[in-house]
Amino acid sequence: MLKGAVARRYAGAIFELARKQNTLDRTLEDVKEIARLFSIRKLAYLLREPKVPTKRKETALRQALEPRVLPTSLNLALLIVQRELVDAMPKIAVELEQLVLDYRNQAIAEVTTAQPLDEGQRTVLQQALEKRTGKSVIMQTRVDPSILGGVVARVGDQVIDGSVRFRLHALQQRLLNEAASSSRDFFSEEEPALR
Repeated sequence: MLKGAVARRYAGAIFELARKQNTLDRTLEDVKEIARLFSIRKLAYLLREPKVPTKRKETALRQALEPRVLPTSLNLALLIVQRELVDAMPKIAVELEQLVLDYRNQAIAEVTTAQPLDEGQRTVLQQALEKRTGKSVIMQTRVDPSILGGVVARVGDQVIDGSVRFRLHALQQRLLNEAASSSRDFFSEEEPALR
């Protein structure tokens, strides 16, 4: 929980700075790259190792990042290392991306289909998701034949499952419930009184 709160605070600060400097896209790209870099096991170990002097860590970061990222992004990376928050960097990147999406009234939809979508299908699906979410949708698609047909879309923490596999499972559950209910009714009916 603490890591999440810390990540939100740092993401919020870098977001505000990037927004004021009109560098949101570049800053987001930089922060994602820094998070990828910090997730390399050997480098993360080096950056977390207390025996390695902070100056040496800063020099290594400057050499690796200075030519590739904005000065504000480099300063964020240096601050994260100084404050010993290397493990929070991936979460900071995720939080920053969400802030940028919210600021632009956008959402990422992870869409899974049994077969690739053609351009017309993509457009129709994107419009339906935009109508449902009230946001401009950025679709990330993948193919998974195991869903048999239909579409599964995840937007944030909301899942819209219109797959054939899901429908078959729901039908199976309904039939099992009805069968169980029918057998209870059959056995619980009172015998007619014999006269």
